[in-house]
Amino acid sequence: MTSIWKRITNRFRPQADPIQRARALGVRMGEGCRLYECDFGSEPYLVTLGNHVTVTSGVQFITHDGGVWVFREEFPDIDVFGPINVGNNVFIGMRAIIMPGAVIGDNCVIGAGSLVMGHIPSDSIVAGVPARVIRTLAEYREKTLNDAVHIRGLPPEHKRKLLCDKFGLTTAAPQPHQHGDPIS
Repeated sequence: MTSIWKRITNRFRPQADPIQRARALGVRMGEGCRLYECDFGSEPYLVTLGNHVTVTSGVQFITHDGGVWVFREEFPDIDVFGPINVGNNVFIGMRAIIMPGAVIGDNCVIGAGSLVMGHIPSDSIVAGVPARVIRTLAEYREKTLNDAVHIRGLPPEHKRKLLCDKFGLTTAAPQPHQHGDPIS
């Protein structure tokens, strides 16, 4: 019964600042970073983040090679590690996995779900498994500016109307969910 109570009360307890928590674990980090429910693994002190880095939900930093398990009978104390270095002005998309020894340059976007290994050059947009360069930062900037909608800071109802108009969708207010109705 007490474990259920702990889970319920923990859900409503204020959470520690993710930046302070990461630094307390040993993550080296510059200024102006944002962290959202990411995992720095069992050796967080091997992870370095530059300035103005966003790490989104579900991102995993893996600093060791667990596959050496297959050699443990022959070499009981074997381990392989690699530090991870992330440059300045980097965005890491949801559920990306950053592998041991990865080096991500400055001004990069890592696509959601990417598997990052080795060196990612500065001014690159990468995605995929394994991650590969899909465009330059300049190409991404041009495409983004063509597609951009400048609505940050607008009231939600104004934002909704502008986005629905842009995409040709009805602006009807959302209807409350009725018991038994499927949720799509």
